[in-house]
Amino acid sequence: MSVPRPTLPHWRELTSVFRFPPRPHDTQLLQRAHMLAAVHRVRAGKPARDAAFEAGRTALRRHIAEWIIEQTGVHPDAAAQCATVIDDMAAAHITAERLLQSNPPPSAERLHAAWSDVGYLAAHWADLVAEVVDGQPPVRRPLKCR
Repeated sequence: MSVPRPTLPHWRELTSVFRFPPRPHDTQLLQRAHMLAAVHRVRAGKPARDAAFEAGRTALRRHIAEWIIEQTGVHPDAAAQCATVIDDMAAAHITAERLLQSNPPPSAERLHAAWSDVGYLAAHWADLVAEVVDGQPPVRRPLKCR
């Protein structure tokens, strides 16, 4: 009998939970990812970062990392890196979402750049999952300079 393979959510599940409330069967990771997006959404109108905002983000990232360690048995540093990418994805998604709602509308270049950031982070998440779950090192992607 083989041990079940640990799983982490696909990037599509993460981007979905950034937009919509978690479903009853969603994991604690997805619930906390939704909470991160909600925190970023609330704070988007107030760009100054205060101690309470940072403490909340830190606590959510810690809970996500703990869940990942519990589910996959990975090293705490790898789990923390995964949690940070989820936080970065949530922030990038909320930024892009807000641009769609802005008046006047943003330039096509600015909108494209915002959604490209979301896509880059989604690809980075997929690479991290492959590394954490399968031990497959990520493909090195050149970073774009803006």
